[in-house]
Amino acid sequence: MKLSVYQLNTNVLDLGQSLQDVNDQIAEKANDPASSVDDIKALQTKRDALQTRFDAAKEQLDRAKEQQKAELTDINKKAQSKKLPDDPKERMIKMEAAWIRKTVRPDNASFQEKWNDIKQEMKDDSATNGGKLLPINVSNQLVSEPFATNPLRQMETVSTITNLILPRIAFDIADDSFINDGDIAKEMDLKGDQITFERHMLKVRAGISDTVLLGTDTGLVQYVNNALASALQLKERNMALGTSNPTGLEHMSFYDTTTVKIKKVSGKDLFHAIRKALADLDDAFQDNAQVLMTRSDYYDMLDSLANNSATLYQAQPESILGAPVVFTSAATTPVVGDFSFAQLNYEISGALYEQYKDYQKGMNYFQLTAWFDHQIKLASAFRLATVSAPSK
Repeated sequence: MKLSVYQLNTNVLDLGQSLQDVNDQIAEKANDPASSVDDIKALQTKRDALQTRFDAAKEQLDRAKEQQKAELTDINKKAQSKKLPDDPKERMIKMEAAWIRKTVRPDNASFQEKWNDIKQEMKDDSATNGGKLLPINVSNQLVSEPFATNPLRQMETVSTITNLILPRIAFDIADDSFINDGDIAKEMDLKGDQITFERHMLKVRAGISDTVLLGTDTGLVQYVNNALASALQLKERNMALGTSNPTGLEHMSFYDTTTVKIKKVSGKDLFHAIRKALADLDDAFQDNAQVLMTRSDYYDMLDSLANNSATLYQAQPESILGAPVVFTSAATTPVVGDFSFAQLNYEISGALYEQYKDYQKGMNYFQLTAWFDHQIKLASAFRLATVSAPSK
């Protein structure tokens, strides 16, 4: 039977006391002239036996203490590794990393155990211990963070509201007929005064190699979030500026000719077309108007205007065209207007995260299924700048 540290320590104390008693007896006999030599030798033999037993017991106690210390250290390390950091940002990274790992490798017992420990410690949601709250937080991060790959995110309204319904115009004035005529009134009569955002599914995924999956928490979370955010933005931009969107998604594009029908304004060249498009906007949209176009078109326009002068190339685009300019390679025809009248909406509560395996490539993916819609609330707030065909 294995003795506890407490039992071993008690044994060592008892042997030590017995050894001390025998040494005291030897000292007493040695100073007593009446004591025989045999009595002293018998006590010395007893002392040596006790000393041997004491040394052996002390060695066992020391080993047991070292083992106990090592076990406690290991327990503390495990407890510390399971404990979430106090810093909110570090907590989120640690939680996200554990969640991604268990999602990508649901058969990995270590990943699942780590997630269970963290889920219990989150205590953010009494029903799921944070298991439902975390995906919603991550979805909000992917949608809300401004990235350069889809410049429309910085120009339009971005929302995350389930079953969103909005008025085409956010204000009204009682007993006022100022809006009863013109393009806006015609559009309201044709399309109605409300917009219902639809649910259109998209799937994006981040390919994760073993080196990334088993790397640092920060590296894993940054890699996955950047990959998903980039994929989302590419899809958003392609839909908003698509020239041949799939059936049912045509309304998302500024170039849609079936339901959106943004007015085209032509000029003899791109410079005059954009200036005329800006001037053609209603006064309500003039102050917030911006131009969305490709850099290639902008530089070609400068070439035709500059006439070998370097001054024009150094000027800000806004000073040349009269409105802020945003560049994207997808804007094959310049879009001019007040982009607050376009809106991107995600239904975050319905987002799904799951594992996807491409067996042909042998790659694991962390996949996001989301529902979104892009609505151009008022086509009247925009113009498409086109170049007139040269007269024959």
